[in-house]
Amino acid sequence: MQRTDLSCLRNTSYRLIDHGLICAFVERWNEETSSFHLPFREMAVTLDDVSCLLHLPIDDMLLSHETITRDDAVDSMVMHLGSDSGRAGNESSRIELV
Repeated sequence: MQRTDLSCLRNTSYRLIDHGLICAFVERWNEETSSFHLPFREMAVTLDDVSCLLHLPIDDMLLSHETITRDDAVDSMVMHLGSDSGRAGNESSRIELV
């Protein structure tokens, strides 16, 4: 937790997990739009929403990394996101790396 700067998550008041609610949200998640499809409308959770709900400070850039090669991007997706190398290669070919 310390290395990721998320140690303040320990101070949140969320101790009870409602598994039914989590399952309902999972069923309504639309991967293509990164939003929830609810009976009344579509809802997207923003970084600001997470900050307000969990009382996490947002005080720096979202991404602050050096330029990387396509191979390094694929390796990073495999290592950190658990993706297989084929899918990571397909995804990285869709993005323009500077």
